[in-house]
Amino acid sequence: MLCLTGARFTMNAEVLRQELLTSDEDSGAVGEWTRTQDPITGAILRDWKPGTKQSGSTPATELRTIPCLARGIVDGGIRVAGTTERFGDTYENIDFVKMWVPAHIKLTKRDRITNIRNKRGGQVMWKDEESDGGATVFNVNAVTPLFDAFNRHTEDFILLEKA
Repeated sequence: MLCLTGARFTMNAEVLRQELLTSDEDSGAVGEWTRTQDPITGAILRDWKPGTKQSGSTPATELRTIPCLARGIVDGGIRVAGTTERFGDTYENIDFVKMWVPAHIKLTKRDRITNIRNKRGGQVMWKDEESDGGATVFNVNAVTPLFDAFNRHTEDFILLEKA
């Protein structure tokens, strides 16, 4: 551990960016959003398709890894619980996660976060039951800067919502 933030941010996560790299050589290395239409409801769906680069015969997905600290929401009553399940006109099952990142990491609502894991063992903390235990993909719902007592931007608070 080299600094105080190394002690604070005990996890890593991967950022899925929407934009492609500008050079033709790296085109598609990051990935892209594709649009499809649900045949039953007619809804337009946006799916992230990670890009791949060929290194020999093994494709490798390139994602940006960031340090972070993530916690599920488990307090405050049923309306703000980490998993919200609602029955009504439409069925909703939403998972929320609170995440903190260092100030130099710039995330926007256009990004997605996945593969949140601890630094020591690399164990994935949030897994999807629907996709055979793969890492959960989260939408960035809000980004809020946090300041210290001297009004210096020290970190960002990010509210994640299951995609």
